[in-house]
Amino acid sequence: MTKSNRLPMLAEVANTHHDAAVAALRIAADTARVAGNALLEAKTLVPHGKWAGWIKANFRGGMRTAQRYMKVAKNWETIAGKNDSVSLLTVTQALELLDGGDELERALKNQAEAEAIHSELKFMDQALATADADGLNHIIARVEEINRRLVDLRDVAIRESCRLRKELDALKETA
Repeated sequence: MTKSNRLPMLAEVANTHHDAAVAALRIAADTARVAGNALLEAKTLVPHGKWAGWIKANFRGGMRTAQRYMKVAKNWETIAGKNDSVSLLTVTQALELLDGGDELERALKNQAEAEAIHSELKFMDQALATADADGLNHIIARVEEINRRLVDLRDVAIRESCRLRKELDALKETA
């Protein structure tokens, strides 16, 4: 077989195994839930202080994996409520759905802070016309503090935007 004749066969092998890998990943969250439920029950039966030893002796995944699986199991209703096709999630995606509430809370807090800063800057702009030297020094110091905080908020926004863009691109690739 010549090199060029092998290419279609190699493409088929690669694609077949890629499809199998994607299928395996998609059932991972549900499988982790089942494992997590078993681990949660086992934890109630293992004597206090013996859990780490039990995991080491009986669970091939290790403590961190056990913790992740138990978190998925404990929060399955929340995960399922946030995704229509929960059985198609990876374990990491399921855990990210849980953390999404924290991300939303942080985003809302940052938005509220940005709005408060905007209002304060408008007030200071109006106060500039009537401020004496001490007032101007105070305004300058406060504007410098606000500027530092806005730089931090901008950095967070840029990082989040890049992270979300990567997630969107990854979702487009799997769709």
